Amino acid sequence: MDAQTRAETERWFVHRGYPHAIADYSATDDVFTRAAPFLGFVLFVEIFASFDDRFDGWAQVAAFCAGVAIIVAAFVGVNRLRGRKNFELPDHIGVLELAVFVLVPALLPVLFSNERSLRFFTLILVNLAILIVAYTVTSYGLVPALRVGLAQMIRQFSQVVGLMARGLPLLLVFSVFVFLNAEMWQVAQDFDDWFYAIVVSTLVLLAIGFVLLRLPKEIDSLHRFQSWEQVCSIAQKTDAPLASDQISMSGAYTDTEPVQGVKRLNLGLLLVVSQVVQVLLIGMIIGLFYLGFGLLAVRRTTIQQWTTDDVHEVLAPWDVFGAEVVLTWELLAVAGFIAAFSMLQFAVSSTTDSAMREEFTQQAIDDVREVLAVQAIYNQRISSPKSS
Repeated sequence: MDAQTRAETERWFVHRGYPHAIADYSATDDVFTRAAPFLGFVLFVEIFASFDDRFDGWAQVAAFCAGVAIIVAAFVGVNRLRGRKNFELPDHIGVLELAVFVLVPALLPVLFSNERSLRFFTLILVNLAILIVAYTVTSYGLVPALRVGLAQMIRQFSQVVGLMARGLPLLLVFSVFVFLNAEMWQVAQDFDDWFYAIVVSTLVLLAIGFVLLRLPKEIDSLHRFQSWEQVCSIAQKTDAPLASDQISMSGAYTDTEPVQGVKRLNLGLLLVVSQVVQVLLIGMIIGLFYLGFGLLAVRRTTIQQWTTDDVHEVLAPWDVFGAEVVLTWELLAVAGFIAAFSMLQFAVSSTTDSAMREEFTQQAIDDVREVLAVQAIYNQRISSPKSS
């Protein structure tokens, strides 16, 4: 495999949300270099830490320009130490570059702010947290994985509607009863914002937990192929650079590199994101349905009877065909709660119902199988460069 095909294939892995398929994948050469544009944007934003009430007018402009000069000087200095051109983008980000990212912006408040110590240590902690988040998101390809999940959602919208139709009767048995129950509206009225967020988040996390239940078994079966002919057949259905070659490999398939450790985690995240996007879509559809239903079916006087407020707060009133339609916090809270519970109910059904589970996960599994087939050929080509 020539260098260009290898580089294009590795970029393809990144775009498909499985960057850990890349051979010799490293944080310094592959992760932080891809995160460099984002980290550069963070540096620019943190230049504004130079501003403070310590300076006024043109003095603030001068402080900002001085902050820019310090950041640029640090960037050029690191490049010179690394033997790169002054303004060349780094192809290797090591401890020195990361230390500059964490410490140099934190020095700006020391020079230009009255709250020196507080801002200095705050910026250091913030930058460390940003590095951790940037590493996690970039290393495991979470943004591309989300893009893949959204693409699957668009392609499978009709299938999602079908899945809802399969599980909708069971959902309606519970949700309609809850929605038209006065006690639920009273609970919604009494909900503190934080407690409401905790309850809904707990239901959503439980739904995701049920999606995770079958992950180990699915991952173990995904990278098993019957033969190299099957691997080549699956890979040629993709738009991977390797697929443009005349791939011809035969014989019994053996794992050239088992999916373990961080690769297994990356693969699991790719599967989870794809399925969680669909669960969230279903919850959003259910929530919007009950929001619209509540606007039309539940009048202001009914809400006042179901709750204890004499003076009921209306977020938005409308007049539809001469009748008043009102949007209230209680309606938003009840619709959101039912949406979260519907997500949980759907996730449970997709785990216990084999037919529903197959429909729910098949597209995500097929996409991952394609990535693993390309990875198998990629690994074979690297380990045996002369193989066709």
